[in-house]
Amino acid sequence: MAFVRKHAFKIALFALCAAMGIYLLVSMQEKSTVNFEMDKPAPNYAMTDLDGNPVQLSDSNGKVRLIYFYYANCPDICPPTTFLMSELQNELKADGTFGKDVEFHSVTFDPERDKPDAVRQFIANIPNEIDQTGWKFLSMGTEQETSKLMTEFGLMLQKDPATKLYTHSDLIVFVDKKGNIRKYVRGSLDELMTADKLKEITDALLDD
Repeated sequence: MAFVRKHAFKIALFALCAAMGIYLLVSMQEKSTVNFEMDKPAPNYAMTDLDGNPVQLSDSNGKVRLIYFYYANCPDICPPTTFLMSELQNELKADGTFGKDVEFHSVTFDPERDKPDAVRQFIANIPNEIDQTGWKFLSMGTEQETSKLMTEFGLMLQKDPATKLYTHSDLIVFVDKKGNIRKYVRGSLDELMTADKLKEITDALLDD
């Protein structure tokens, strides 16, 4: 006991350092659970937002970007994936990173029908409020240009001329602060995908 009393401070300091070491080790292991399968430059693009302002992907370099291609008349996967992203938006807003460090781009591949009023109605139908200060809804000039861009992003798009409905990839593209594609994540088609999982990926890119 005398030995313990004599060296109590040293023992306490050693225990504290050991605890901090374990904490840092666990934290590093948690961060390493996100696997980034790629690191290739994302195609730059020039589009307009709902107010007609020009937007380029490169304008937001320095931020993590989540890019999703959709159309407002989508009968199935686009609304729930957009809702999933809105859940992530709320988590990022709570952290103070949404808009400042992370930006969302939703790009329509049906620009002939997805005029600003139609997109605004699509946004209004999402249960969560969408904060457009950090979430840009974008449009290119033509469907052909957007289809070409999707191909450059490695995404699939097919249109049924009779119904004007599309078969398309339900993938959220994660672009890092340098403008490189780092990960594709399935949206609402993956029943196990959650906003928490999307945030884990986003946080890993913020720390990268």
